[in-house]
Amino acid sequence: MATASGVHVTVWGDGEPAVLVHGSFGWGEETWREQRPLADDYKLLLLDRRGFGASPANGRVDFERDADDVTGLLGEGAHLVGHSYGGVVALLAAARRPDAVRSLVLIEPPAFGLARGHAAVEALIGNINAAAATTQDPSEYRAAFLRGFGFPAQPTPLQDESLAAAGASMTERPPWEADIPLNELDRAGLRVLLVQGDWCPAPSSARALAGEAFRAVCDVLHDRLDAERAFFPAAHNPQKLGAVFNDRVRAFWEAA
Repeated sequence: MATASGVHVTVWGDGEPAVLVHGSFGWGEETWREQRPLADDYKLLLLDRRGFGASPANGRVDFERDADDVTGLLGEGAHLVGHSYGGVVALLAAARRPDAVRSLVLIEPPAFGLARGHAAVEALIGNINAAAATTQDPSEYRAAFLRGFGFPAQPTPLQDESLAAAGASMTERPPWEADIPLNELDRAGLRVLLVQGDWCPAPSSARALAGEAFRAVCDVLHDRLDAERAFFPAAHNPQKLGAVFNDRVRAFWEAA
């Protein structure tokens, strides 16, 4: 389906609603394909952010505008899940309508503005900035972005949704520019689950850089929002583990 603003939303299942927001280089069905079993009991709303998936591009990708799109999907109340850049979007949307958020699940959000000064955070920001400055080719940018995270990567041909997603990711407003209203979120008393990979499957270079940077952000969110925390044997995409991730999220939703 498409919203009034033209943003595409894939709907799986019926029941209590949950809005799922993807990060960079992906789109709704690609990021959340392993979560489809949750649709046996929940209505999953998989947003394609502007420029990703089936949502048309409309200027530069911006977390503030994405948050407006997400806020419009919450209706009378929904669970909210955000992965990576989508986690920053979810934090902003939750602050705008905390009354409509039944629970908030954040998967390694790059809200690096919360942890400025941390060595890994500063290094990762520098690497992402450098990747954006080196090329205008989406495939080369994706490879440079991954190398900036500490992964060995070479450009590979991209097509269709993958090409569009990489092109849109090149235009994203840097997530560390987001002003996360932690005081407002804390006062709202939301139930928050922070999901992290332990980064053990990743190269040591990625563990020491990206893994530590995301851990620094999650440490702040854990302390400030009194959040629950879950770790999985994965790098930045623990949702792709499927059942073990789904079981933890389902239990969190049921407790809400």
